[in-house]
Amino acid sequence: MKKLLILLLSVALIAGVLGGCADTGQSGLKDSGGNQYYFYYTNQEETKLQRESYVPEKESPQDMIDELEQKLNDRETSGDYQALFPKEVQIQSCVLDDTSLLVYFNSGYTSMGSTREILVRAGVVRSFLQVPGISGVKFYVGNTELTDSKGNPIGIMDNSSFVELWGDDRDAYRYDTFTLYFTDSTGEKLVEEERSVYYKRSLPRERVILEQLIKGPMEKGHYPTLPENTEVMSVTTSDRVCYVNFSQAFSDAALDIPEKTIIYSVVNSVLAAVDADKVQISLNGQDDVSFGENTSLYNFFGWNTDLIQDKE
Repeated sequence: MKKLLILLLSVALIAGVLGGCADTGQSGLKDSGGNQYYFYYTNQEETKLQRESYVPEKESPQDMIDELEQKLNDRETSGDYQALFPKEVQIQSCVLDDTSLLVYFNSGYTSMGSTREILVRAGVVRSFLQVPGISGVKFYVGNTELTDSKGNPIGIMDNSSFVELWGDDRDAYRYDTFTLYFTDSTGEKLVEEERSVYYKRSLPRERVILEQLIKGPMEKGHYPTLPENTEVMSVTTSDRVCYVNFSQAFSDAALDIPEKTIIYSVVNSVLAAVDADKVQISLNGQDDVSFGENTSLYNFFGWNTDLIQDKE
């Protein structure tokens, strides 16, 4: 019960964390009119993030990474705003890995309470997503990847990891870690990717999973399975069958990978988190249709182990 209360408090605080921070896309918080950058603080009560505009000395990616790291470690304050980091927390290094930034913290990171940790996590992720070319951020404490309260790796985070939690009913939000199935470079195998998401409790888990799947992978070596313009028209689960209704783009804009990879990317991702045994896929409400050249959607698809790539 105590853990549940802590979790609900943490999620509720995310609503305040992002209060006043307009979300302008996955790669940062720049205003559409130009290169507007922000630096993040906490309020005195340590219940939400605050931000102020700032002008980087240089706008090259590495220079911005170095400058933001230094500003965060210097525990800069501004007026009534407190430093984002408590005194025991420091970034030891930042390593750019393709379009992901790996941020390594000292052991002091684990001494933070859940409330402050969420503030720090959101502030750091949003800070570095402003850097051109960075699409995701992953945290490490020492050389160990940051995990959630259940021991699951947090993985790569972007703006979608911190869904805007507006409104007064802040207890109506939840936090989950899902296993999504994307594909490898050959398109023949499914690869697992953990994704931690805050979302409205009123949203079906199935919808959240599918929307995250459509967003595409965030880990290096993983490749998308669904067209990014695919829409989830509806999704329901009844009698241990999950009924997924996609827009026509699922078929019309299908990626050039085997049909079975696409189908079981959806099926395995849903069944990994939902109390169901089968998935039926339809397009615009029609299930008696074909997908590609060889696959009829008039079928119930179960879990597929054979397509999952063995972990190294």
